[in-house]
Amino acid sequence: MKVENIQPTQPIVQPEKVESEKKTTIKSEVKETPAAVYEKTENKETSHVYDKNTVAKLKRDRQQAHAHLIRLVQEMLKRQGKTLELLGENEIVEVDETARMEAQALIGPDGPLGAEAVSQRLVDFAIAISGGDTSKAETLKSAIEQGFKEAEKMLGELPEISKETYRLTMEKFDAWVNEE
Repeated sequence: MKVENIQPTQPIVQPEKVESEKKTTIKSEVKETPAAVYEKTENKETSHVYDKNTVAKLKRDRQQAHAHLIRLVQEMLKRQGKTLELLGENEIVEVDETARMEAQALIGPDGPLGAEAVSQRLVDFAIAISGGDTSKAETLKSAIEQGFKEAEKMLGELPEISKETYRLTMEKFDAWVNEE
């Protein structure tokens, strides 16, 4: 499976402010509703149909997490009297305790960017784009592995959270394929 139109960096845009009530609602929605619901059909002759609603939901979730990270960086810079636009190319920015704590919450066990949540989104996406067809499992697994290899190539070595995300993703993927 070839993944196209992926940009290594995204331009930074002004994110919308996320109110604390919305964060709570989003978090509870994610836990209460599964991202992908697959209903097996007996008709194998139909053409491939992917779960458009799940793909759209996963895209929204990714956009919200991305906006949250941007907001975290912008607020940290603001506390230091800086902005992204005025930041020098080689200027060093110190990560303050507030930003560090917020980032830890994001990647923590219950955070939207934690290994558990990200691995689940990866598997949900694979299920959604395959239409729940496990005959496409090898292609999907290969694409996931390639994505992690590309990230490792860019970073030199994957951080521990990425290694844990990969491990959990493969476990969940194999469980789906083996219908556990």
